[in-house]
Amino acid sequence: MVKITFIVGKGKGKTTTSIGYIFQKQREGKSILVAQFLKTGKNCGECNFFKDKDDIRWFTFGKDGFYQSKDQKDEYVALINNGINVLERELKIAQAEILLLDEAGIALSFGLISWNQLKDIFPYVSDEIILTGRKFPEGLKSEADTIIEVKEIKHPYTKNIEARRGIEF
Repeated sequence: MVKITFIVGKGKGKTTTSIGYIFQKQREGKSILVAQFLKTGKNCGECNFFKDKDDIRWFTFGKDGFYQSKDQKDEYVALINNGINVLERELKIAQAEILLLDEAGIALSFGLISWNQLKDIFPYVSDEIILTGRKFPEGLKSEADTIIEVKEIKHPYTKNIEARRGIEF
C-alpha cells in the first residue's frame, strides 16, 4: 500500500525536508518523480542539483511571481491542470516508486486543483507520495498516513535579511 505523507507548516524547510528524503531514496536506487507546483525552477538550488540526475524526473508548473489574487485563478488552474496531464502521461510511460508533489497543499487550499485530480495519478506510484505546502484543506488530514509539521521559531526574514543563495534557494 502506498504511504502518503504531508509536510506542512508556516516554517521554512518543507521543500528542504522532502528533498533530503528524495536524495536518500535516490541513493537507494528508487525511481522518483518530482513535481513543483507554483514554482518555475528559476533560482532553484534543488532543481539545479538534481537536473543532471537521470534517475529523477523533475517538473515545475508555475510562473514568475506569486499567486496573489482570484483574478489569476483561471490562469493558474489551467497551468496546474496542464501539469497534472503531463504527470499522468509521464507516469503511464514509467511508473515511480516515490512521488513528490511540492506545494500541492497550497494549490489545494487555493482551489487550483482538487484532491480527486491528484488521486488520479496515485495508482502509478508504488511506495510513497509526499505532498508539501504551508497549509492543506482541513478535511484532507485523514488522507495522510504521516503528517510532519515544520514550525518557524526564528528566521532571518523577520530581520529583513534577504534569501541567501545556497541556503534558501
